Amino acid sequence: MTFCDAEGWAVFSQRRAMDFTMCFQDSVLTLIPSVVLLVALSPRIFTLAGKGRLEGVKASPVFYLKMLAIVAAMGVQAAIIAQIVSLDTYATSGVLSAALYLIALLGAALLHYFEFFNMVNPSAGLMVFWLFTAMISIFPTRTWTQESPTGLSGGGEPHSIPVLKLVFSILSSLMFVLENIPKPNRRSLRRKETPLVVLDENIVQSNPSPEPYANFFTRITFFWLLPLLNLGKKKSLKMEDIYSVHPKLLSYPLYLTSKAKMDADDAITLQKIKEELEAEAQALKDGVTQEALEKAKKTQKGKIRLVSTVLHSVGYGFMSACIPRVLYIAALYIRPVLFSNLIAFVNSYQGPDPQEAWIGFGLLIAVFCSAQLSSLFDGQFQNICYNSSLKARGVFVSLIYRKALKLSSTNKQEGMGSIVNHMSADVDKVVAFFNILHLSWSSIVEVIVTMALLWSQVRYALFASVGVIVVIMAISGVCYPQVGKYQKSMMKASDHRMKLIAELVNYIKSIKLYAWEPYFLKKIVDIRVLQLDQLRLFYSWITVLSTFLNSVGPFCTFATLAVYTAIANSEGTLNIQRIFTTITLINMLEDPVSMINQSLSAIVSGTVAYRRLSVFLNSEEIDADNVERNMDVESSEFAYVIENGTFGWYTPEAIQSALDKKEKEDQAKAKADAAAAKKNKKTNSTKKDETAFEDIRGEKSEIESSISTTLNLQEEKTDSEVTTTTEETRDSMGPVLHDIQLKIRRGAMTAVVGRVGEGKSSLVGALLGEMHRYSGTVHAYGSVAYVAQSAWILNDTVRNNILFGKEYDRERYLKTIRACALIPDLKMLVDSDRTVIGEKGINLSGGQKQRISIARAVYADADVYIFDDPLSAVDAHVDHHIFEQAMCTILANKSRILVTNGVSHLQDVDQIVVIKAGKISQNGVYDDLIQDIDGDLFRLIQESKVATSKEKSEDEEKDSDSDSLVTSDDESTENEASGSDEKQVGSSEVTSGKSAERPVFKRSKSSKVKVKEDDLVIEDSDEVNQEIEAEGRVGWSVYKFYLSTVGITGVISFLIVCILFLGVNIATLIWLQLWGKDNERVNFDLSPKHSTNWWIMSYFWWILASAVMLAFAIGFTMVFMARKASKQLHVSMLKALLRSPMSFFDVTSSGKIVNRFSHDVTSIDMDLPLQFLNFLFIAMMALNILILCIMATPYFAIIMLPLGYCYYWLGGFFLVSSRELKRLDSAARSPMYAHFGETLSGLVTIRAFQDADRFAVQATKLLDRSQQTSYLTNATTRWLQIMLDFVSTFVLCIVGLMAVVQRHSVNVGFFSAVLSQIGVLTVIMSRILSTVCLIETSIVSVERIREYSMLTPEARDVIPDSKTPGEWPQNGQVIFSDYSTRYREGLDLVLKNIDLTIPGGSRVGIVGRTGAGKSSVTLALFRIIEAASGSISIDGIDISTLGLTELRSRLTIIPQDPFLFGDSVRTNLDPFGEHTDAEIWAALDSASLKAYVMTLTDGLSAMIENGGENMSLGQRQLMSLARAMLSKNTRVLCLDEATAAIDVETDNAIQRALRREFKSCTVLTIAHRINTIMDSDKILVLDHGRVAEFDTPETLLQNKDSIFFSLASKSGNA
Repeated sequence: MTFCDAEGWAVFSQRRAMDFTMCFQDSVLTLIPSVVLLVALSPRIFTLAGKGRLEGVKASPVFYLKMLAIVAAMGVQAAIIAQIVSLDTYATSGVLSAALYLIALLGAALLHYFEFFNMVNPSAGLMVFWLFTAMISIFPTRTWTQESPTGLSGGGEPHSIPVLKLVFSILSSLMFVLENIPKPNRRSLRRKETPLVVLDENIVQSNPSPEPYANFFTRITFFWLLPLLNLGKKKSLKMEDIYSVHPKLLSYPLYLTSKAKMDADDAITLQKIKEELEAEAQALKDGVTQEALEKAKKTQKGKIRLVSTVLHSVGYGFMSACIPRVLYIAALYIRPVLFSNLIAFVNSYQGPDPQEAWIGFGLLIAVFCSAQLSSLFDGQFQNICYNSSLKARGVFVSLIYRKALKLSSTNKQEGMGSIVNHMSADVDKVVAFFNILHLSWSSIVEVIVTMALLWSQVRYALFASVGVIVVIMAISGVCYPQVGKYQKSMMKASDHRMKLIAELVNYIKSIKLYAWEPYFLKKIVDIRVLQLDQLRLFYSWITVLSTFLNSVGPFCTFATLAVYTAIANSEGTLNIQRIFTTITLINMLEDPVSMINQSLSAIVSGTVAYRRLSVFLNSEEIDADNVERNMDVESSEFAYVIENGTFGWYTPEAIQSALDKKEKEDQAKAKADAAAAKKNKKTNSTKKDETAFEDIRGEKSEIESSISTTLNLQEEKTDSEVTTTTEETRDSMGPVLHDIQLKIRRGAMTAVVGRVGEGKSSLVGALLGEMHRYSGTVHAYGSVAYVAQSAWILNDTVRNNILFGKEYDRERYLKTIRACALIPDLKMLVDSDRTVIGEKGINLSGGQKQRISIARAVYADADVYIFDDPLSAVDAHVDHHIFEQAMCTILANKSRILVTNGVSHLQDVDQIVVIKAGKISQNGVYDDLIQDIDGDLFRLIQESKVATSKEKSEDEEKDSDSDSLVTSDDESTENEASGSDEKQVGSSEVTSGKSAERPVFKRSKSSKVKVKEDDLVIEDSDEVNQEIEAEGRVGWSVYKFYLSTVGITGVISFLIVCILFLGVNIATLIWLQLWGKDNERVNFDLSPKHSTNWWIMSYFWWILASAVMLAFAIGFTMVFMARKASKQLHVSMLKALLRSPMSFFDVTSSGKIVNRFSHDVTSIDMDLPLQFLNFLFIAMMALNILILCIMATPYFAIIMLPLGYCYYWLGGFFLVSSRELKRLDSAARSPMYAHFGETLSGLVTIRAFQDADRFAVQATKLLDRSQQTSYLTNATTRWLQIMLDFVSTFVLCIVGLMAVVQRHSVNVGFFSAVLSQIGVLTVIMSRILSTVCLIETSIVSVERIREYSMLTPEARDVIPDSKTPGEWPQNGQVIFSDYSTRYREGLDLVLKNIDLTIPGGSRVGIVGRTGAGKSSVTLALFRIIEAASGSISIDGIDISTLGLTELRSRLTIIPQDPFLFGDSVRTNLDPFGEHTDAEIWAALDSASLKAYVMTLTDGLSAMIENGGENMSLGQRQLMSLARAMLSKNTRVLCLDEATAAIDVETDNAIQRALRREFKSCTVLTIAHRINTIMDSDKILVLDHGRVAEFDTPETLLQNKDSIFFSLASKSGNA
């Protein structure tokens, strides 16, 4: 009895071909699965027992069959032991193997029991155990069969051992099959302790992913995706078709895990601080005060340890990726060794001592196994890393969103764009770390392994390749800064261009009215050319960089072989085997070296992004203790109580931080100024002269300003002065409100009044807890509903905006919309209250948006209502209706706080609070406060000239009680509701009572709106899917269109270069195999045909030619062809957009248009050229390998056709679904970012309604929706990778098999070349398919740009050979002849059969009801909308016969939306440079803006921000007036709500200037203020698009039944 048999411890048997020794099998091979199972058995059973038993699991026939098979297997092993022991001489290794199998089978039986009853899915561990047991048992079965004289017949010395071994193999295979059979009811199984109610309704998935229920082998090969891929092949995928995200990737559970970790960290930190405080107190013999503890708690509040928090949620699974990565490296780097041995095997048949044939076949089997295992391991590694990054993204985005919900007012000023950037760019950079980390260390390991293998081949010559890499990396280091420099310049130019595009789109109506299209076209084209010039330089450096980086492999090979030939001895001949093994290893070195480079870059950018996120997540939050809330409204007689309150927008910490930052900036600026002064000493004299001039101009400004102030004592509060006060108040770093003592009684209506900028909205902030409380207390009782001054609307239906998460109650809903005067608006909307509003929906007027905001609050049925001046955006009659029906009727028993600039409702409130300079100057009832003639309320009322009488006429009461009210003018401007009262300047609310109290219009009974329940049913639609369907699949015509912009000559030239590049590469490899053959002549005692130097230099010239071809192709494509295409596409789209009619902009959101010029243009600039280039070169590389395969073995050509079909089928199968998933992924991300942007803009409203949790849940759903597509996109990529690996391995094995079979005649050189290149075939084919997918995605941008390039244009802008007199119009006579028009085809007429003659030089005021067509008159005059019938003539010329530019440039308009773009004051007033500075100053003087502009540092050169954001609304309207003042020679002037945002005093001054400057001009005025048109020569009253009245004001006022009389009487002008 011995441990081993006669063959001993050897691995391979000497008696049997292709077999292991029996001792190795028994003591090593067969023990592996048993030992692994026994090691993992105890912890696995412990884990399963802890999980608990599943409900509903019953022992099935499969379970009983498995148990029976295990018992049979145990019996077989016992019989084997008995048979072995019965032998006369036996090896104890066989007994050991069988005994260990018996123990392992017993453990497997126990594990089967727990896995079946405690787990839903089949056990992956048991599957692997039975698979390897079945595979390994084949070897001893074969060995015993060969050793037995009678084989499997059962006779002879070993008796029945071969049969028993075979039976055990069959039982193991059966167990593997049975373990793969899933439980039939596995989807419904759950544990007893699992709660029925889930944490979030989002976790209940409508289309759950099959991955959690798939068996082990389906998971590792990603074949669980096949049903989805099959569906994608049949139809375009929709969001409802694709699987939900894996339950382990759901963001809400991940957030809860992170939250628990953060809470635990906070508790630990707080405990430590408490212990430190106790220790300090003990030292001072004093106790720890609660105040000190609270202060410490606040200090630590929100301090997130980001790394530990995220790793706690993600880390364990992420670290497990190390295992497949190590196994992948092992399987990958065994292949070069196998290749080298396979080449040696084939090459041995060229000599006298060939190897045995079975070695070749064994090497092929090993190559196949290593390739497949490396593919599976890499797939799992990539999947684990990607899913970990998705988990991290879910955690980060959830933390950022919930942080945003708690941002303090200080941090909100960071801006929506910056915070959204945290969620998108910063998070993407940080989560990329999860893909990079393992690649970083594994790349270093790969480099070390490759170097070791290279050392075995070329010894010290490997350092030559290292030297080449260092040199090229150094060159790259020089190139990268230049690439970054020009990319930065290009992006800067792109930002400037996009700023102009945004201005163009946002103000296109005004631009068309002013006929400024040529100015914007030239400006945008100029900046585009600058951007393309920077792009050319960028691509020039990219060409240099790409050429060097793509030449790393060839030049490393050259250097290594050149050095090796110099140091090699006679035993290390540079033969074919050594050459191509070296090339294979160097090719394998490229990827890890490149990955190390990428890792460093990703780690640097990720670190910066992580710090930004950490700073944001640890930034200041709003203090929940600012207001002490009690939800029990009955617990106090007051709704709000403020005692000794002092409030500010900034905390002391924020103030100190801002001061520190300012100090650093000042120091940096001082250093820069000092350096600049030192550098520019020579220009001092010139600068002194300029300074003197500025001083003179400054003195002149001061003098003129003082004169203006003296002459206008009654107009002290000008727009500019109020602006200054406002900004100083609002931006004050200290307290804003002081010594606030306020009690608001429950159920009362309280009005908060005061001048602009005195602190009314600040008081609202204090009540809502938005302001920092320096001292005092704020107590609130009951729930709150809040209406902001600037309406906040969700991108949702009207109904959902009003419901705001509440249940739909029909009666309450209808009552609410009636009270808020919304019924007529809903009737006018296309889908009633189902209409989607917001950026993607219809644009509402400011008044409509504000009334929806009021309706949202009214429907909320809260205890306390805070209205921050929402009525300023509506007309007077609607103001009265909402006040009476909503605030005083529906909310009669609620606590109401109304902040207002007006005074029209003060007589009807229970309490008035007057704010002045941040303090409460008066507080009481109206009758008491009005008696104080020195009080602020009395002065406010006197300034507003509002009658104090409480009596209202019976007609007013009758009108206000009417059920059929009209809403505010649908053409009213949104600007009336812009800004808070602390920033809005000269607002229209501070007006006279005559203009504030406008009449209530009645509709006839026939026009009453009956709202039915059916009219208000919402049908949900999937906007994402509609967008996808609209895109569809791109046809070949789009590719032809793109190539046509490049030019046929360029395309042909590029293809020729590509073919030359392919030929040079093939010739280089042929040259190498000839060199290797020449060196092998030494083995046959023959001298080489050429010297070593000859071979080295010729090889150098080949690779140099390849590099030159590559450089030329890249440079020609990117520097010339791509630039030409980009320029043509952009210009054609821009010109078409400028020529599009306004109807196009009415139905197309600005976001969609801007997206074409940003994302789509960037795609054709950067993405598409690179993708086309990559595709062609990767295709050339694949063709190179296939040609070499045919050259190595011509029989390979036979399988080329089926192989090509296989790749084509795989590509088609993958691309269809992949393309749709990528589009869905892009579309699914947009709603998430849009929701985040909406949340930030409505943060105060959300917090006031205490709806943060609902918005967080909604954000979670949108996040999971975006994760869903990313998860499936990754899975499809992994599936494709495995399939391509399989096909490429098949190709490799076919070539290898042909070489082994034809080993006597095969060309060893070509075969070696194939092996050196075929390792990258999988990567190449994968890149081809992924690049095709990217091209199909990016080419959509060309399709979208082509679509805009073919937009239907409006009428011609210029009529050649126009006969229009240069001085036209001379008189300004306007004649409407049976004129009708509509906004676009398919809509109703807005003007109907207008017959009207306006004499030249007359002043006409235009008024009318809702939808009457007032603004349509001016739009028709400027041909913004074209005639449906009839005509308009000015001074006898039909305007339809004129070019649009000619017409619009001869007329003048002051539009209702003030239009300013980002440029100087001078350019904004005179973009074409047609006027002198003196004329511009005169125009500013006439518009009451001269004093303000002269206070600016640069005067007329002072820059105005985009949209005029650095000016108040009133000042922006004055700038529009100043433009009109420059056109004094015009004969037709239109004023469309031109002074809506200007206070009464300034308005009067402007009206006087207009009468003075345009006294001989025809003036058409649309105004809400009746007093501004009372001096008109005639009044035009429109009603439903028809002329209802047209006569002098005096005549119309004499008719008591006229519409104009009702308007004038209500405004006090009758």
